Amino acid sequence: MNTGKRYFTALEALRGIAAIMVMFLHTGGTLGPIPGNISYLAVDLFFLLSGVVLANSYERQLATGQISPAGFLLQRIIRLYPVYLLSLPVGLVSYTIQFGFDYLTLAGLLLRAILFIPNAGTGGAFPLNGPSWSLFFELWAGVLFSVLLVRLSSRILLAIALGAAGITLYGALGGNFDIGHQAGYFGFGFSRILFSFSLGICLHRLYEVRPPNAVNRGNTIGILLCGCLIVITNIPASTFYGLPYFDLLICLTIFPAIVWVAMRTRQTGLVELAFRWLGIVSYPIYILHAPIFELLHLLRQKGLDLPASPGAGMVVVIAIFIMAGIVAIHFDEPVRKKLKTMVVPRPASEVPAERRAGAS
Repeated sequence: MNTGKRYFTALEALRGIAAIMVMFLHTGGTLGPIPGNISYLAVDLFFLLSGVVLANSYERQLATGQISPAGFLLQRIIRLYPVYLLSLPVGLVSYTIQFGFDYLTLAGLLLRAILFIPNAGTGGAFPLNGPSWSLFFELWAGVLFSVLLVRLSSRILLAIALGAAGITLYGALGGNFDIGHQAGYFGFGFSRILFSFSLGICLHRLYEVRPPNAVNRGNTIGILLCGCLIVITNIPASTFYGLPYFDLLICLTIFPAIVWVAMRTRQTGLVELAFRWLGIVSYPIYILHAPIFELLHLLRQKGLDLPASPGAGMVVVIAIFIMAGIVAIHFDEPVRKKLKTMVVPRPASEVPAERRAGAS
């Protein structure tokens, strides 16, 4: 097996586009009457990309004992926690506005959020930051990946992916794949991530065993793939509601095909810079946008005279873009670098795997 790690620039762009689509889904009507669409499937794309990227960065290290499961999990915590913790004070303010100030309740919510313990009370599984439910499952998938999945054959992984797909389909009957974050469907979040995450590992193994030739016109194809993702995630949810087989088709065939083609492309020039930038801001956009929109929505409900026009909504969206870039460059990267220096010492000449292969 080829052990060289690669940086898949087009995958970074796909992650950025997916995060943007999720953000538009959660704008709370501030951008006008945007019909509900299937951009909830962007989360399944995140899970698929995580499988590819983590296999690219860590599978060989875990299989050969170069890194322990505990060391890998520490790497994941360092990767995910700084920006997530930054979002929690905004969530605390929103919760206080909505339900009132109670020190013990807020302290309990904050502790549960830090430990990623789902909440059974008011406000959903993770009331301080709704989209963080997917981080909960990302962490559990990371544990399973490091102790079990790396040791399984590709055939078994594919069987697990198909089995998990069947379980997710069962949970989605009568609706769609937008499950796993609700109290009554929380267990299906495990099958949902196991489906796409395992499929992502299989995709990367196939790439390693049979490296495809890089396609020509990588810039053009990369842009077209991003355009395809935008078109797919903007399909109205009502069109196929009650027919989760369509969501299954997207996650089982269309998304893997897009990712596979993206892995074969190489970008250059301004397109490469744009794609890398989309990857840099993708995580801050995804984890920070919901608490901000929720806070603005609650402030309007309490009578604060905040503009709610589509123009004002776009101002907020642009502000989140700018803030995401600032947070990524001036907060997230320095904090993670410092934490890695403190708890995971490495030779100065060694480039961290996630920086070379694309952080998930």
